[in-house]
Amino acid sequence: MNNRSPDAFPFPTSESHPSPPPEGAAPTLKSAIDPEHKEPALDHGIEESFPASDPVSVAVTKVDYSAPLSGDPTQAVAQDGQRTTMRAVIRTGLIAGTFASVASTVMLAWRGQSDVGSLSAPTNATSHWLWDREALAAKSPSWRHTAVGYAIHHGSSTFWALLYAWLWVHRRPKPDSASKSLASAGLATAAAFVIDYAATPKRLTPGFEHHLSKRSMAAVYATFAIGLAVGCAVALRNHRSGADET
Repeated sequence: MNNRSPDAFPFPTSESHPSPPPEGAAPTLKSAIDPEHKEPALDHGIEESFPASDPVSVAVTKVDYSAPLSGDPTQAVAQDGQRTTMRAVIRTGLIAGTFASVASTVMLAWRGQSDVGSLSAPTNATSHWLWDREALAAKSPSWRHTAVGYAIHHGSSTFWALLYAWLWVHRRPKPDSASKSLASAGLATAAAFVIDYAATPKRLTPGFEHHLSKRSMAAVYATFAIGLAVGCAVALRNHRSGADET
């Protein structure tokens, strides 16, 4: 409640109320407001209106988008676990795919030299994805056939390694023994072999079967399985040692 001066606006009574103007005459400001109270009333009115003329105070609340959103902690932990698992699968697949690709390429060169007298012919044949029969006939090393053939072989090896890491490796709470790791890698390699030659169009087969004997083919896929198992073991060991340090 405002503390107003009792004399600022006197209550109109018969004693203080001025006489009404004659009929038909317009009331004047002087006759409506008592001259002796006019100045204090104006001062008091200005004083009372002053708070309304103050500048408006605006409060701005900043939102920190870097802070984690509040929610179910169990769901947040589960999402963080899924991201960690996915990163581990990708890391394991890339490392194991490289091991399997390099090991099997070395075996391809050795068996190619033994079967057809060319180190690069089996790898060249893989580029038949792009160059068709020209690649199957190429026996000399070249960027067009050898480099492209190896790139295709490496990509395929990485694909199978990623799938193997997702379906097999990271579903086990404890690392397998060496024999179990080799057995699971062998099973994955056998599945890859069946898909490569039974469920894949001829144009997308590995291609080196055109140069290698059955014995050599078995050696190549066996070496692939060994590279896959060793690569997974290296990747998982690095991952677990890093997790122990943190």
